[in-house]
Amino acid sequence: MSVTAVMTCLYDLSTSRKLRSAFAEDPQSALARYKLDDDERQSIINCDVGALFEQGHNPMLLMGYYMILNGPQSMPEYIGKMPTLSSRLEGAQPV
Repeated sequence: MSVTAVMTCLYDLSTSRKLRSAFAEDPQSALARYKLDDDERQSIINCDVGALFEQGHNPMLLMGYYMILNGPQSMPEYIGKMPTLSSRLEGAQPV
């Protein structure tokens, strides 16, 4: 896993219109300059913020990336895709 590469990529997608246009046209080519593993690349292409969060990526950065690709009206959808603390605690063994 390459945390820095993923965070840089998400930041760039959130702030660069040129990169977003290239990403919309050909995601694989647009992401080629980032040192991402296959799972990271697919999670970014699929906009799988839940998987990216589980990999340890910043939820605020993920929110910006998700909303810039899906519009501000997508906030409820973003929240629904994010794991919750209660979902993480289900099945956890007491200490």
